[in-house]
Amino acid sequence: MQSFILGAGLGTRLMPLTSLLPKPLIPVFQQPMAELLLDYHYEAGIREFIINTSHLALCWDRAFPEHEWRGCPIRFSYELTPLDSGGGIRKILPLIDKDSPLLVQNGDILTDLPLQQLIAAHKASGAMVTLALRSKDGNRNVGFDETAGRVTDMRHLLGKDKGTCQFAGIYIMEPAIADLFPDEETCSIVPVWIELIRRGQIAGVLFDEARWYEPGTPAAYLDMMLDLPKGDRNRIHPSVQIDSTAIVCPQTVIGENASVPEDTTLTECLVWPNTPVPPGNHSRRIFTPHFSADA
Repeated sequence: MQSFILGAGLGTRLMPLTSLLPKPLIPVFQQPMAELLLDYHYEAGIREFIINTSHLALCWDRAFPEHEWRGCPIRFSYELTPLDSGGGIRKILPLIDKDSPLLVQNGDILTDLPLQQLIAAHKASGAMVTLALRSKDGNRNVGFDETAGRVTDMRHLLGKDKGTCQFAGIYIMEPAIADLFPDEETCSIVPVWIELIRRGQIAGVLFDEARWYEPGTPAAYLDMMLDLPKGDRNRIHPSVQIDSTAIVCPQTVIGENASVPEDTTLTECLVWPNTPVPPGNHSRRIFTPHFSADA
């Protein structure tokens, strides 16, 4: 299988942070979030990656100058303006293997839901598309018949089911659904899915036990950083310079080559790499090399 990471969005809700980086490249512990997504797909057995870009596209070349990850190729699909969830898929069709399913993930979703289970469910379902679903939190506007394993409605557009599930931002599709795409360059994937729901060709799998984060706003981004298990990641990079009089709470995350001056307190803060923190008592703030933002 190949995977496609949707990275071309403008990230307007995460402003002002996305004036510096595309949302999938914001730091998560000591890595860009996109590296975690690529690792996530790699561990599921995927060895070919496609990422679409638009906003601040040159940042992707700086993050992946060799256009590869762990020895596997990354192909970038540049969009002069974002082509939406359907247009991005339509544009990469010449790049994908027409005989294999494609794993698609929103570039602003971090989760540990078991991809191999989603892949196996898709193969067993015989459906054209299989969505990862959640039945808690968020915008639960997807109708789902758990007994049949089929999606019955979305956004109540078919008037059948107002919905009990949320789309988790990850799905598997068969390339043959390209026949249903409109001719417009910019288009949503939703009308394609609605037609497939009518045909009984969208399956779903519930993943309520998995960790799931959508850092769509500065507050959600900071909450994710505070909640994520440390694991083998460094919350404070070894290169950080912290004055002996400074106080840093255990949850605060500080990136490479940052510095914390004397008589400074950081409580539940996030400091990006190469950032000098200004003196003072700071709580729930995100510091970047150019500005800080409340979260």
